[in-house]
Amino acid sequence: MQALTRLWYLLWLLPLYLAGMMIHLGAVYHGLGSTYQHGESYIADVLDFEIKQIAAQTNGHITVRFDITDGTEVVRKLSQPIQNAAQLQASEWIPVRYKPSSYQPVVLVPIYEFHRKMVLVNLGVLSISFVVSLFLAILAHRYALRKTRTPDQPTSYRIIKNE
Repeated sequence: MQALTRLWYLLWLLPLYLAGMMIHLGAVYHGLGSTYQHGESYIADVLDFEIKQIAAQTNGHITVRFDITDGTEVVRKLSQPIQNAAQLQASEWIPVRYKPSSYQPVVLVPIYEFHRKMVLVNLGVLSISFVVSLFLAILAHRYALRKTRTPDQPTSYRIIKNE
């Protein structure tokens, strides 16, 4: 019974993972806004653009290069969902905002609004998943505690007399 109880406690890993993902997406959301509002504007060259079709998932990446005011060259490979990648497909240059101290240092200006809304939707889905998994983990935890304290033993006995 102890092994089963330990397995029930592993269910807590799912809400912990989802909480970590929520923190990450919150930082991305905040970083996008911070870079867009307080970052410097540049025009980036598109070095590479690729769209991948893997089973039912389609995504892509774009590699941009731009020089910042101190002469340093910045090259970033940014993965993008197909909705964002399709908007950028025909571009040779893309306006970007850059803030190196931000959690999201490079923001592609043409897809900023869509990207921000997409992160917000993902954050909402994660929040619902977190609440549901937390509820299930609490129920499983209570069940495991109850089984640990009162192991399965018969509560009544039947005595048969052989005469």
